[in-house]
Amino acid sequence: MGFLTGAYLKMQTARMRLQLQNELTSIVSQMNRVTKQVGQMERMMSSQQRQMNMAMQNQYRFGMMDLANRQGFNFLNGASVWDAAGLNDNEKAERLMMMQAYQNTQQQMQMQFSQAQSIWADQFEMMREAQLQPLKDLEESLAVRKANIESRLKLIEGQEQAAQQMEKSSQKDFVPDYTGQG
Repeated sequence: MGFLTGAYLKMQTARMRLQLQNELTSIVSQMNRVTKQVGQMERMMSSQQRQMNMAMQNQYRFGMMDLANRQGFNFLNGASVWDAAGLNDNEKAERLMMMQAYQNTQQQMQMQFSQAQSIWADQFEMMREAQLQPLKDLEESLAVRKANIESRLKLIEGQEQAAQQMEKSSQKDFVPDYTGQG
């Protein structure tokens, strides 16, 4: 009877092992797809963030050039109304006040630009978390399922080996003893 039980257990454990291996293959495939989606989404978001930063920097540069042009300094040809040669004291004082106003406005624009960059970086980080978190949760859940199936596979393989041993040990009962000593 041990032979039949061992053979049956061996057959059942082999069937269960195949089912678990198929399930494991499916989970690994899902994990690969999710990992690929996470990578694509991160690349897309990084690209959007770079584009936003470049657009903000361009706006900042154009704003600074416009400010300089309005204050009398032309970046394109290097001409400046700030040159004080041949000016009286009132004109020099007026130009000095213009330069100070320009520098104050420039500092204010730099501060606003830095604040805007910080706000956009925070916005992109929040958007990244909101969009990637469900995929990362799914990836983690699949990893847990994979680990569970791998441990079950090890148990099944142990049961399969035990069934083989049971079958082998019972086989000697079916071999007739022809020595007559039995």
